[in-house]
Amino acid sequence: MRTKIKLPDQRILLFVLAVLLIIAVAVTAVFLRQPSAGKKAEAEVSSGENFRLVVDGGIYMPNENRSLVSSYRTEDTIRDALERSGIVQFDNEGQITSVDDTELHSELFWAVKQNGKEIPRDQFSTRVAAGDEILLYVEAPGEDGEPVNTLLISGGELNASLNGSYAHPYKEGTMVRDVLKASGLVTMSDNDRAIRLVKANPDTEEGYMAKPREIWVLKVNGKELNRSRGLDMPLQPGDYVELTLERR
Repeated sequence: MRTKIKLPDQRILLFVLAVLLIIAVAVTAVFLRQPSAGKKAEAEVSSGENFRLVVDGGIYMPNENRSLVSSYRTEDTIRDALERSGIVQFDNEGQITSVDDTELHSELFWAVKQNGKEIPRDQFSTRVAAGDEILLYVEAPGEDGEPVNTLLISGGELNASLNGSYAHPYKEGTMVRDVLKASGLVTMSDNDRAIRLVKANPDTEEGYMAKPREIWVLKVNGKELNRSRGLDMPLQPGDYVELTLERR
């Protein structure tokens, strides 16, 4: 005896297909509405629940350029916002001492603008509003636009914690040695012909002395200097000096 299989009614099949099509269109629409990471960050700022911190090192610290989006808190002052970024440090008098552990020469300082308006250094208690843009940039009083010479210190693989930087206002006749000594990060030998100690922060009590199988390598604009004459090399506006700890 042959068993007959009854096929579903054609109208039922059409109904099921229509339902599946509607579900597929709805799921696709949801995915298309999801913003990209960049657009989401922009939306967060414009939503009024966040603010943006922009760091601009300009010609003084060209490597210090970034933009951060932070959550807004009603009690935040400008100092609170900068400290919560995790990259800005203050001294006991409430002045900015470093950004990303970057120390500046005493003639330079970090300045702040809130939505394009300059904020005096004694008014960092000003409140931050949702949607604000806080700009942090380097200034040299009375020397607008003047170039600097930058010192970048790296312990490399031998001492990863030994990393620091310093910006020195350029003056005609400035030599590599001048930048090293003025930084407060490098201690020279008695005759100023060799590097004795190096530290990442001028407030650190003890510096690091290279071990017998280690050497401090000096470079200017990426080019290694002669060990005996490199310290006497005159610098040009905008030149950067690299001091890196390497194995012999």
